[in-house]
Amino acid sequence: MSVLGFCAGNTTLVLEMAYESLSIDIFDIVKNIEIDVPESFLSWKDLKIQIFESSQYQFDDPGLEIYFGVLDPHIKYILFHYFSKIHGVEKNRYTNIIHPASYFAGSSVHDNGFMLDPMSVVSTKCKIGFGVTVKRSSSVGHHANIGDFVSVNPGAVISGNVTIGEGTTIGSGATIIHNINIGKHSMVGAGSVVTKDIPDGVVAYGNPCKVVRKYERWENVFDTINKLTAEDFE
Repeated sequence: MSVLGFCAGNTTLVLEMAYESLSIDIFDIVKNIEIDVPESFLSWKDLKIQIFESSQYQFDDPGLEIYFGVLDPHIKYILFHYFSKIHGVEKNRYTNIIHPASYFAGSSVHDNGFMLDPMSVVSTKCKIGFGVTVKRSSSVGHHANIGDFVSVNPGAVISGNVTIGEGTTIGSGATIIHNINIGKHSMVGAGSVVTKDIPDGVVAYGNPCKVVRKYERWENVFDTINKLTAEDFE
């Protein structure tokens, strides 16, 4: 498997999930920026791990399994655009990692780049976008519609007929009641109880959940993407 990007905590999770879910034990970590990988990370008993710079790596094998080495939505977004431009790695090249100790309803659908952690549930008639992560012990209710690059953190409860926009983060232990719409590029804080719709581009938290401020992180992401030139991909 080619793992795009590196973050010590998140990459560890991705590798173990791929090993347990897909029986993959050979990994190439492909870095897009200068970042040190600890020697201890490379000495896992059952895994064979190599480190590559983006400029050194080829994605010519059409059967190559590809996944993100990070889990945060805004970083996934940057990595996707980076590797799309430099190596032509489009959405259809990404694999899915669905742990056998989770449940995904047969009537629901998901795009590529989906990760479903152990003890998590996606109920009936859900639609899950590209690059979505549903972390351990979370629950996604019936007819939910979850946009690209969304991250649902541990223990969150998403009720039926909920819509979550692209790139939004749902904090650990948050509860979203039925028929709620949450905008794109927002963050719902840990432990929040969401009883009203949440707009785009905000941080919201509390019980009941209220908008607290603008969420500036995604503005910086768009600036980064917009400033990239051809030279950045050579």
